[in-house]
Amino acid sequence: METFLNDIQAEQGLSGNTITSYRCDLRTAAGVVDKPLETITTLDIQSFLDSRNEQPGTTNRRIASLGRFFRWAVARGYCLYNPLEQIAGRYHTEHRPQPIVSEAERRALDTAIAACSQPYRLIFTLLREIGVRTDEVLNLNVGDVILETGREVLLVQDTKSGNKRMVALTPDAMPRSLRGLRSWMRDLGPNPAPDAPLFCSSRGKRASYDTLHRRWVQVCRAAHLIDLVEGKEQPRYTLHHLRHTAAAELIAFYPEQVVRRILGHRDPRSTRRYADIVRKGAHNAAPANNLPAQRREQQAS
Repeated sequence: METFLNDIQAEQGLSGNTITSYRCDLRTAAGVVDKPLETITTLDIQSFLDSRNEQPGTTNRRIASLGRFFRWAVARGYCLYNPLEQIAGRYHTEHRPQPIVSEAERRALDTAIAACSQPYRLIFTLLREIGVRTDEVLNLNVGDVILETGREVLLVQDTKSGNKRMVALTPDAMPRSLRGLRSWMRDLGPNPAPDAPLFCSSRGKRASYDTLHRRWVQVCRAAHLIDLVEGKEQPRYTLHHLRHTAAAELIAFYPEQVVRRILGHRDPRSTRRYADIVRKGAHNAAPANNLPAQRREQQAS
């Protein structure tokens, strides 16, 4: 377990809180599934999860943690297959996405993000406009960015499934991301190493979640979106709210199947929840100045 945790922390710069969460999930499972690693089956894992009787969010976190551990174990020859491959996540009947509803607050965040220094301005832009997960952005390498004319894509390592997916970058829905990535790639020079981290800290290491979160607090403060909770300052929104907000904006004018591929949802119900929000008017469509004239006319009609 500790070898696994050391490996993923060194390779991907995960936060201390994330590593602690992984360790807790693995220790809990090991206390129940007391068998040699190579003999653990899907049934063993399913029985462990059922015995916990936990909230769906907690169960899904354990599934993600164990799935990542077993993918690592298979890659290093400690076992032959991943028993989590046949286990699906669980959903609460009342679970709903939480996009940022207020257009004024979205605009305030956009203004604060635009004032950030690099690489955090571009990282926040990708989270805000495309809806990829935070760790997926931090794990991007230089070779994952393809900006050939007519073939602008990101190759994103899906942190939940362990597979890569291709995210098309479109100028109508993602103009700031495209401009930012083109400028960033130019600044990296003519021949950057494809396996080099796309975003590095001032120390030359892969940008970490902890640093990104500190910058996010600064963004929320600049946007006047800080609340006092028990006498302490707390951002009104989390980084994950950016994913929810982007998804709600994308679903307003893209088919569900397209948005599902962008977001990396395995279950179509996850994407459909955003469509339900838009249809019920709980969230406005993307700001009009982000859409071409033809699409604005279509939405107005």
